[in-house]
Amino acid sequence: MEFIPVGIETTTAVALLAATFIGNVISGMMGVGGGIILLAVMANLMPAAAIIPIHGIAQFGANIFRGTIQRAHIDWLTFVWFAVGSLVGVAIGGSIVVTLPPDILRGALALFILYTVWAPKLKFVSEGKVITIVVGVASSILTMFFGATGPFAMALLSQRGYSPQELIGTHSACMGAQHALKVVAFGVLGFAFVEWLGLIAMLLLASLAGSLIGSYVLGRMSAGMFAAALKALLTLLAVNLLAVALGLYSITG
Repeated sequence: MEFIPVGIETTTAVALLAATFIGNVISGMMGVGGGIILLAVMANLMPAAAIIPIHGIAQFGANIFRGTIQRAHIDWLTFVWFAVGSLVGVAIGGSIVVTLPPDILRGALALFILYTVWAPKLKFVSEGKVITIVVGVASSILTMFFGATGPFAMALLSQRGYSPQELIGTHSACMGAQHALKVVAFGVLGFAFVEWLGLIAMLLLASLAGSLIGSYVLGRMSAGMFAAALKALLTLLAVNLLAVALGLYSITG
């Protein structure tokens, strides 16, 4: 087994590690952002067939690290229902949306995030388990194609009145479960993760380092500063998705 997979240059591996580290510093502070940063870099540097599976296992590690750091603040009931929805979504495997053009899905996702961030709060979001299961199902179907749907879940969880640590801890636990299920699904579908183990190990170490630094910064942010920064970041990520959907630029370069 090669430590770096065949076809991946050393400079490419370094760029992936840098993107993973920087992305996890941001996600450690805000809960989101790192996945889309890493996905954009991977889309330009890696074989197409490997992007979503390797991104999934890197994000699984990143979310597990953040969730462990914030484990005392996790809303475990929300996690359980989100995981149930994720299991259903991954099992469906995207059969409902596979016939839709990807840019339509990206555009719809972007508009939903913008609405959730800027419109009056959706009252039903904090009620019961059904919406949590639905979000788990929807985001799991989408993540099989796009990889980074964390902002979708974050936009809804952010309306539940959590503290910054509760929000990041709960979101990380939910997304960690979702990415774990996705990795298993790609393994069943035949993706050869063994060929990528060396790079995966390095990506996970970069994720851990970035998560520790980001979480340290989070502990020194006020709740008001966190809320404003999260709103700005979610808006930026949604606008980015919308720009890709409208063909203003390509995520695959």
